[in-house]
Amino acid sequence: MQIIYNIVFILFAIVSIPKFLVRLNQSRSSQELLRERFGFLPRDLPQKLSDQKVVWVHAVSVGEVMAVRRWIRSFLQMYPDWTVALSVTTPTGRSVAQSLASEKVVIFYAPFDLSAVVRRFIQSLKPRLILLMETEIWPNLILEAGKSKIPIGIMNGRLSPRSFQRYRLIRGWISSLLNRLSFCLVQTERDRAYFSGLGMAGEKMALTGNMKFDQDQISEGIFHQDRSKPRDFSADGLIFVCGSTSWNEEEMLLRVYQRLLGIFKNLQLVLAPRHPEQISKIARAIQRRQLRFRFFSEKHLETPFQVLLVNQMGVLKHLYSFADVVFIGGSFTRRGGQNPIEPAQFKKPLLHGPHVFNFHEVYRSLDQQEAAFRVTSEEELFEKVKTLLGAPELRRQMGETAWAAIQSMKGATARTLDLLANWIQTQEPSAAVR
Repeated sequence: MQIIYNIVFILFAIVSIPKFLVRLNQSRSSQELLRERFGFLPRDLPQKLSDQKVVWVHAVSVGEVMAVRRWIRSFLQMYPDWTVALSVTTPTGRSVAQSLASEKVVIFYAPFDLSAVVRRFIQSLKPRLILLMETEIWPNLILEAGKSKIPIGIMNGRLSPRSFQRYRLIRGWISSLLNRLSFCLVQTERDRAYFSGLGMAGEKMALTGNMKFDQDQISEGIFHQDRSKPRDFSADGLIFVCGSTSWNEEEMLLRVYQRLLGIFKNLQLVLAPRHPEQISKIARAIQRRQLRFRFFSEKHLETPFQVLLVNQMGVLKHLYSFADVVFIGGSFTRRGGQNPIEPAQFKKPLLHGPHVFNFHEVYRSLDQQEAAFRVTSEEELFEKVKTLLGAPELRRQMGETAWAAIQSMKGATARTLDLLANWIQTQEPSAAVR
């Protein structure tokens, strides 16, 4: 089975070459990315870690890195004799993770999930514990960890309905793989039911909540960009921030914005696309509509703008703090919606589309408490934004409710550390995590 999986992985990698080339172009060093993804750590790192107790944490991209950063700080406070090896998959994740680097935190790209590559990587890193964030189920990594008798498990685990349905097609094989994990700490009861439905033993699972709720506000941010308000935001104007948007959503948002301009003359739009490679396409769409726009990176310019196009990583959280109304992207397309926690922490009224399965519990709570509006069409989006922009007291009430909802969901980081204590302290784990 492992041989078949290796063949399937190679075929998938071939199909994914165009996407991989984009990531190569985004990386600060294509040589570094290639070397590490093929399982070769920096030359001095294995020797540096040879006498260290290492926990390897894998967090794919920006969202997972943001979620795990408080866990890393708390972990090192509790276990100062350990070192955290943090791996990522994407260049954007790498750039965010790099600010966490220290004597006790090393950063690298995760190896391709090929048996020989993973085996070489594990032999070089020699971790005592491997932690996979959210939905990172990599067969060869799990199998090779088992062969090396290294405990491996999932923390902040989740499965979307789409992933669950796909895994059900190979339930027999995925069940065998999941039960090779030492533990699985999940975000919600639905996630526990999904993992159980795929055959994972109940005694290996525990409910911890979502670590993303434990992110702190911008004062504790890991970004070092200038946090001042862009000087060309109107002092008495309104700001509509659209975060982590997907293509097709931007076209709709520009149409909505132009209609709103007929009512709110001092309204400015902030567009922060999820995928940086779409920036040039969005810029052309803005130009076609003859709207004045500026890239966020052009902070030295003093030209007034109607649309601010965000072309830098790590600044969206900063921009949420200035918003009057926030739309969360990836929710009109079937991407499952992006993280609403950051704007909610800044007490902002939220709007989102119908597809939010990636954060279903959060959105359900926000919607039920009327801290967010679910909209299902362009017209409904226009009407709700118009209502909010014209009602400052409603914006304040929704923002306060959103903040309170997020506060009530915190604590997953502490619960996760508590449940992992047995694995960290003894290295002689029992069969269960609770």
